[in-house]
Amino acid sequence: MIGPEAVQYKIVFCDIDGTLIDSKNQISKSTVQKIRELYRMGIPFIMVSARMPSGILPIQDKVGIKAPIVCYSGALILNQYGNCLKTLGIERKKAVLIDTFVKKEWKHICCSAFCHNNWIVDNVDDKWVVQEQQITSSAPVEGRVSDFILPDGHIHKFLCMGEAEQITALNVAMKEKFPELSIYRSKETYLEIMDGTVSKSGAVRYLCMDYNISLQAAVSFGDNFNDIDMLLATGTSFAMGNAPEEVKRHARRITLDNDHEGVLAGLRQLDFAGKQI
Repeated sequence: MIGPEAVQYKIVFCDIDGTLIDSKNQISKSTVQKIRELYRMGIPFIMVSARMPSGILPIQDKVGIKAPIVCYSGALILNQYGNCLKTLGIERKKAVLIDTFVKKEWKHICCSAFCHNNWIVDNVDDKWVVQEQQITSSAPVEGRVSDFILPDGHIHKFLCMGEAEQITALNVAMKEKFPELSIYRSKETYLEIMDGTVSKSGAVRYLCMDYNISLQAAVSFGDNFNDIDMLLATGTSFAMGNAPEEVKRHARRITLDNDHEGVLAGLRQLDFAGKQI
């Protein structure tokens, strides 16, 4: 059996927050240079994130590459031209039900929704909204969920933000009331809610098939619980040094943390099969 070190990798899938960017939301020059080197070799570098498109594209532009992006942890995949390749979501009726439930029963939690490139909030001045806007540079709009969804449309993601103990309680309540949904904490104060069919690994499989590249020739990087299925799906995978121990146990390898160029350190360990473009 061929070991991971003998494989020539052909595609990279990389989480953003806590992985590609450091604690100051920056990417090191050396990491950017390495990604550009892979790009010139014809190796797709795919950014995979819970962020909306406007939170990913500026990072991709800064790196200086063109490639598909995976938004909302796999609920929306756009090609290198910004056109929709795949979209999955919570249908309108259920989305309104979720929105109503959270806002009625959990008044101290900020519940916002994402639909394509719209971030829908009750109050743009809410401290949690302001905080998230500073992290992602995405612009929220005030309104009701029902105003932004067509009758046959869907919401890509709900993001609930609040104090850790409240998010813990909401997590339990949501999983009990809506067991068919994908619900996870992306940090102690954030709860992400999506359609149950959404996963980063699903996006990885879709794009590998689109590129006609085997999963064995794919590599992934991640730092959090919502990355585990992606780390397990690819031929090799790196958990960041800043990842929880449980996440590290599911990765093939462990690299440095995001403040010490962990993605760069991982990429330097691998042999890539490409051609100059």
